[in-house]
Amino acid sequence: MDKSDKLTLAQLLSNGDGSEQAFKDASAQLIALLNATPDAFIIIDHKGIIELVNATTETMFQYNAQELIGNNISMLMPEPLKKVHDGFLSAYLKTGKTNIIGKGRKLRGVKSNGVEFPMFLSVGEVKNSSHTQFVGIISDISEQENYQEALAESQEKLAQATRLSSMGELAAGIAHEINQPLAAISSYAQASKRMINSLEIDHTVTISQTLDKIAEQALRANEVINRLRTLVKKQAAQRERVDLFPLIHEAVDLAKIDKCMVNHEILLDLDEAQAMVLFVDPIQIQQVLLNLIRNAAEAMEHEKGKPVKIQCKWLTEKEIEISVIDYGKGIDLDASISIFAPFFTTKATGMGMGLSVCQNIIHAHGGRIYYSANQATGSVFSFSLPVFTENPKGLEK
Repeated sequence: MDKSDKLTLAQLLSNGDGSEQAFKDASAQLIALLNATPDAFIIIDHKGIIELVNATTETMFQYNAQELIGNNISMLMPEPLKKVHDGFLSAYLKTGKTNIIGKGRKLRGVKSNGVEFPMFLSVGEVKNSSHTQFVGIISDISEQENYQEALAESQEKLAQATRLSSMGELAAGIAHEINQPLAAISSYAQASKRMINSLEIDHTVTISQTLDKIAEQALRANEVINRLRTLVKKQAAQRERVDLFPLIHEAVDLAKIDKCMVNHEILLDLDEAQAMVLFVDPIQIQQVLLNLIRNAAEAMEHEKGKPVKIQCKWLTEKEIEISVIDYGKGIDLDASISIFAPFFTTKATGMGMGLSVCQNIIHAHGGRIYYSANQATGSVFSFSLPVFTENPKGLEK
């Protein structure tokens, strides 16, 4: 057979005029191709009965071909998918409406030893066959998912480290914030003792009022400590339905502890008439806000009296934007290009991880973070987030 007589693999398999040896060669080549692929190939009939598997299928699911062929494909699926799989095929054959045919999706498979693993499945219908058949192509995505989990864990550890670093920078302000109620408690306690020791006048009412003040100051100190413990505690990212405005107010209360905020007021431009509800990890979003507020204050180190402004607005019906605005000297063009890169910093003692961590957090929440120059002077750091929906797809992990 010369070059002009050679047929493609598909032609040899479908062309009855080819020689018997050519047909055998084409079959052998097809089997070799199927067995060489890193993906599992499985062909089933309209009832879900396995008719053909390649070598990768045997390795992936830890069955030999004899154990698979003639059995229902559901043996490779965990519950509850096992129960409903045949229904998918029946519905497709009756209605022609596809649920999985012609599409790819992530599922879980189960090996012969009962161990489950993540996989990506693509299904197609075999055309021009003597009977109805479907082919499934399966990729084991365990390594990809393990990598994603490891990456998420590393990012959480980095976020935790930057929160602890922030608390170290806030140390002086924290001490001042807690010392105030402690000093008040001490003064009220001494006054109560003097009144108890005084026998001339009945101080019962006054002492009761003073004890109330002691309790109030103790609660104030406890509130500061709880806010800090919540921010720095180590935990897995946990997303929940969150009202944005209370979250911002709490972040502002924490930011005011920082000594770098002594000469700067925080102005809020919030349209609180209409609630903004998000599906986020509140601690991580507070971390982003605290970092941006602190950066804004440090940018105005020599601009005493100028405020830090926090502004919220709707970008679309499904997306909001939060901006932290300063009135410092701004950022030059070269620096602005690399501002979110890891280890890039314009500070003499900075690590260059704050904005990079902020970017990771916002991207993981399905949002964007970006810089622009303030129209007057200074900088605007903004981030957008999707608003809460009943089924926030892709944001559960």
